[in-house]
Amino acid sequence: MTLSPDIRNKLTSLQYENGSDVFDTDSVLEIIHEQVDMTTVTSDDIRIYTSDNLEEGRQVGVESGFDGAALHIRNAKTGENEVYYIFRGTETENINDIIYDLTGIATGTLKDQLDDARVFYNEVESSVKDNIGIHEYEELRHHGDGHSLGGHLIVSLALIEKDFASVRGVNDAPVNLVQIVDLDLDFRRYLFTKGYEVNNIAPEELQLLARNFYADEAKNISHTRVRGEPLYPQTIPYTLYIGNDIYYIGDPNTLEFPNVFDSSNTGSGFRFASLISSPLGVFYDLGLGIKVKADSYLYDFHVGRLMGLIGAMGENMSVAEITEVIEAAKDNPFAALQLIPNAEYARLIRTFGLSHLLEGLMALSNTAVLGKALDVVKHFDQMDLHSMQTLIDLYNDPNVQKVLYRLEPGTKNHIKLNIGTLFGAMRAMEEALERKREALGKLLQYRQFDVQERVFEERQRIESMMSGKEANWQAFLNEEGYKWTNDTIHKPTGVTFRKEFDPINSHALEQVDWIIESYELEIKELESMLSDYKETMHVLFETDEELAALIR
Repeated sequence: MTLSPDIRNKLTSLQYENGSDVFDTDSVLEIIHEQVDMTTVTSDDIRIYTSDNLEEGRQVGVESGFDGAALHIRNAKTGENEVYYIFRGTETENINDIIYDLTGIATGTLKDQLDDARVFYNEVESSVKDNIGIHEYEELRHHGDGHSLGGHLIVSLALIEKDFASVRGVNDAPVNLVQIVDLDLDFRRYLFTKGYEVNNIAPEELQLLARNFYADEAKNISHTRVRGEPLYPQTIPYTLYIGNDIYYIGDPNTLEFPNVFDSSNTGSGFRFASLISSPLGVFYDLGLGIKVKADSYLYDFHVGRLMGLIGAMGENMSVAEITEVIEAAKDNPFAALQLIPNAEYARLIRTFGLSHLLEGLMALSNTAVLGKALDVVKHFDQMDLHSMQTLIDLYNDPNVQKVLYRLEPGTKNHIKLNIGTLFGAMRAMEEALERKREALGKLLQYRQFDVQERVFEERQRIESMMSGKEANWQAFLNEEGYKWTNDTIHKPTGVTFRKEFDPINSHALEQVDWIIESYELEIKELESMLSDYKETMHVLFETDEELAALIR
């Protein structure tokens, strides 16, 4: 039996919130046993892997900041043979995470955490194969979960490896196709066979090509996010959210968070282009043909670093305090430093380093960056919407709307699927099926009883007529036009009828039988369709129905 989304999220919470030290057998079993059909799983049935404590003390992700766990469950009684990969999201205290977010997800130029995720995956798979043998390994099912940065990593891994039965990204960061093209040789070959030059593909076209190539993988990928959370609105070139389903929860009137990567309105006030050396000209090559204007690239880079600082300051400083720092930094970044409380200043230095802190504040001398920073601070109360706790709180609120968007195959267009409408359609099908069954019941009643009863009544009526004419045969002959007198040579002595009746002619029931067969076939098809619909509904909303985890 597969672990429910609720259990998977609790395991993710265990790994994310508390680290690998407590992702041990006792803690994992306590959570697994909350699922009724998994109570027979014992410590002998599970094997735990963490990135900082693989077999024989090997570690993965020490330098990159990657943090992941894997749980293999193998139980003959339940038929369980599955491995669950759980990747942690961004830790603001971890400078490696911040740098990867900016240069890995945003530009695709850095891929060390994704590389380590693949190393971790291969290490775990190799160990699992050795433990259970090739036959059972071939029956192994893979699942993945990740929040924020962890969602980016697990979805990217699933696309590259192509063997995950289910992947769930929660308020996750997008996949960067620069990384995917570089790491997935199958995708690169696909692009070549389509006649594309890998280093010269427009972002939108590459996105559509990826959606087509990874169509099978996308069926098993879903995203769950809170309306207004800050990550999803960011338009980053060569990135996409691949997967057939996106679940939204929260107030539908919540404004979208500002798109900090939108440099289209930077105007003449943007002065970062002068920082690019002349040999590069006005374009900056990021690889894979990502040649963008230097000012746009530098805008993205610097504003990205700045947003990381603003987010970090928001943990201990008020919106008013952050706004004061930002406004002071536009004229004098060193003066802005003096406005940061001493304890917070020391923490930021430990986290980012003085140079990073100054670079972020110096970027505010540009009017475009300043305007974007102030816009972000105005929406700062939406930063908490990115957390799992907020998502869970909103989900548990019965007054909060839950909506599903399903991706139209082969495109990036999303079809809105309202839960109420879908359940209404299901109820309509159930009512139609019930009416069809009632009609079939009446037809069978008519075929088996009503027809026979009417035939019996008709035969009784005819027999009574026969008996009457037998008793008064002279009147019967007169009725039929036969005359007789006392002089008639041959005189009848009575009338006798054969009172046996032939069976009902089959032609009389052919139409009824045909209608019954048609109804039986329609009912069978409707039952199958309703069963499939309910199963689809279960899959569509299993994340909504089961989501219950606390991930920072």
